[in-house]
Amino acid sequence: MTAPQKDRELVEMAWDPITRIVGSLGIYAKIDFRNREVAECYSTSSVFRGYSIFMKGKDPRDSHFITSRICGICGDNHATCSVYAQNMAYGIRPPALGEWIINLGEAAEFMFDHNIFQENLVGVDYCEKMVRETNPGVLALAERTEAPHAAEHGFRTIADIMRSLNPLEGEFYREALAVSRTTREMFCLMEGRHVHPSTLYPGGVGTVATVQLFTDYLTRLVRYIEFMKRVVPMHDDLFDFFYEALPGYEQVGRRRVMLGCWGAFNDPNHCNYNYEQMSAWGRKMFVSPGIVIDGKLITTDLVDINLGIRILLGSSYYEDWADQEPFVTHDPLGNPVDIRHPWNQHTIPKPQKRDFNDNYSWVMSPRWFDGENLLALDTGGGPLARLWVTALARLVDVGYVKSTGHSVLINLPKTATLPEKTFEWKIPVRNGEMLSNALERNRARAPTSRRMPLRSRCTSPSRPWPTCGPA
Repeated sequence: MTAPQKDRELVEMAWDPITRIVGSLGIYAKIDFRNREVAECYSTSSVFRGYSIFMKGKDPRDSHFITSRICGICGDNHATCSVYAQNMAYGIRPPALGEWIINLGEAAEFMFDHNIFQENLVGVDYCEKMVRETNPGVLALAERTEAPHAAEHGFRTIADIMRSLNPLEGEFYREALAVSRTTREMFCLMEGRHVHPSTLYPGGVGTVATVQLFTDYLTRLVRYIEFMKRVVPMHDDLFDFFYEALPGYEQVGRRRVMLGCWGAFNDPNHCNYNYEQMSAWGRKMFVSPGIVIDGKLITTDLVDINLGIRILLGSSYYEDWADQEPFVTHDPLGNPVDIRHPWNQHTIPKPQKRDFNDNYSWVMSPRWFDGENLLALDTGGGPLARLWVTALARLVDVGYVKSTGHSVLINLPKTATLPEKTFEWKIPVRNGEMLSNALERNRARAPTSRRMPLRSRCTSPSRPWPTCGPA
């Protein structure tokens, strides 16, 4: 319940830059500590990127090399999307092996990003040092709480898990750093260099495909799989503990369930990069595209998803382009394209003093139009939306990954010291309510949750564990 204005004692606080990420994010807030309430909060970005301006006039064949520099962590994603766009623009269908190599590179990028983010960046929030300083009572409870899956991950108590996440000192923190190196090696095998790939091109890749190349990738992948068999139960134990130890913690980072996923990992047997057939080949992706509103799957059609995107000015330092001539009035299927669609966006910077009553950021406000409302979709950092949409869509069934309509089954093969294992990510529900919150976004990066009993086989009779393919 919101406290009456007269009872508030507001304290202004600012975190700028937030150094756990690139450094362009700032948070400014007014907090009512007496009533335990955030009265006002503003998210800002102090960096002007400008790529849509200086890309004008550039040879489009160079675009993936340039756009990968947008980020020093996830450059591959920008390069890959640029290559996809070029394939569509030129009408090119890459060789199947080239598509698989891009998929394997992108999969390695996902593994690298989720691992280092989860264990070395997010893990700090739940480590022993942080909990000791901020909530010593929770740490005392953690010392007395046995970890339900200690036999799987090796930590007897929840406090032992917390200690393992202590920055630079913790056992698991250091192990995750070593794993991040392995995933970088996997990426470089497929795309030459991390994080700015050097072997991606429209129409294929410059990577020389050899048996040795895929063997080197596969040996590292199997080591990562063994690591995940410990990661998943460890995070389940940790996050479930926080729900019980801090009643109300499910409200941290909670928002309405509005998720958007553009899909991932094209199937070369179906993807031809033809816009007119995009609805069909989009549904053949190994991660399903889709929009979920209030827990219901609205669409899995990439054409509908694309046409619904709008870019609003929000509180950004840009001038409006509504009176500019549109670049595109209709898509290749004849559907009208809105002036606020990214295809028609004009980037007109208007630097000015930060004003929280007006404009205060270099970031615009993307929305998705459902025909009535402009919705602020969430990706949950990516994994939550990918899993939630794929679960509901029931389009993926490749033996080792299967969507059930309410969950995603992930079957992991036997590794060096651990047997076959099946994990199941289920749509998060607590006390009868679906949850899109901080803990579930983090849990989704694990990347699976909610254990299932060990299956006797992790492969389907018709689809054995592949020697190469989407990870």
